[in-house]
Amino acid sequence: MSGRGATFVLMYGGELKVDTNFTPSYFGGRSRPLHVPRNCNLEQLKFRIFRALKYDPSKYSVKLVCRVPVGNEYVASEVEDDEVCEVLLCQAATELLIMYVDVEEIEVLGDNTNPPNLQRYETSCPAERDDVVAGPSRVEPVEELLD
Repeated sequence: MSGRGATFVLMYGGELKVDTNFTPSYFGGRSRPLHVPRNCNLEQLKFRIFRALKYDPSKYSVKLVCRVPVGNEYVASEVEDDEVCEVLLCQAATELLIMYVDVEEIEVLGDNTNPPNLQRYETSCPAERDDVVAGPSRVEPVEELLD
């Protein structure tokens, strides 16, 4: 690949709508230009987008959709792998492409140091725990329970 760069206009902070013909429409949000080398892979492109938009990649994820000219119309194409990314970078080297960026905060489920039921077990009295342990085992064969 040549060292010539690719240029995109990043659209972010708005709402992307795609109709049944895959024609994109974008409402609200802001825009920002982004120039990247053509030899980027998808992860490198995402990193450059995070840096340009000032988001921490450890706290956010992005979904990328590019507006691609097809004939006299435009269609939305999700950028989901390196192959699609490479094609778009080649095309963006000769014409300006619009990239819709959907930034989402990564949901942190917890640090696993305190399981969610830990508080319930700590507040139950020891007698309740003994009753649960003293009951019939769930692994005992059914025949023994019938005797």
